[in-house]
Amino acid sequence: MDIEAYILIGGRSSRLGTDKAFVQIGETTLAERALNTVRESLIASRTTFVAGSETQFAIQAIGLDAPFTFDLVEGRGPLGGLHAALSYTQSEWIFLLACDYPFISPELIKLLADEISNDSGVVVPVQPDGRLQPLCAFYNVKEVRPKVDEIIHAPRVPPPMRDIVNAINPKLVTHAEYAHLVGSEQFFANVNTAGELNEIKKLIGRS
Repeated sequence: MDIEAYILIGGRSSRLGTDKAFVQIGETTLAERALNTVRESLIASRTTFVAGSETQFAIQAIGLDAPFTFDLVEGRGPLGGLHAALSYTQSEWIFLLACDYPFISPELIKLLADEISNDSGVVVPVQPDGRLQPLCAFYNVKEVRPKVDEIIHAPRVPPPMRDIVNAINPKLVTHAEYAHLVGSEQFFANVNTAGELNEIKKLIGRS
């Protein structure tokens, strides 16, 4: 089965005060770290970065070791990134990952990939707190693309990503199913503020 991966680097980073995709953590930026993780998982035939617009990160994106593309409908947050990925891909499934989850491991991605089935619209992990995590998930292109296209072009404000995922026949992967993986409690710790960034740098420095 052909799978393409798309890494979202288009967040506004308003609370952090700087573009989080290019924040340095250890020896790499968050964008580079996400790219390395996806490549180590060996699940994708191609990995592409998705930025929020044609001007956002244009200079930085050129320096990344992967192709990049942009939201077709701007200002829709992660939904815009998912819509762009579904629109550009030629594969049956895509893997979508937000760049600001530095503890996602190749092993988690492979475990999720093993749950892919044409009976599902999306394979999505459930965080330890019980919430779905749609920004580290596999999407069935044929099933999901028309629904996302309809939602993003509707005149009303689109629902949250978790509500969208719940409506597309999700295959839920519970924490109990991936709790044996190293670092599972921290997989979905993300970078939104300077305080969170400092804590994550400390954790990575000790790893």
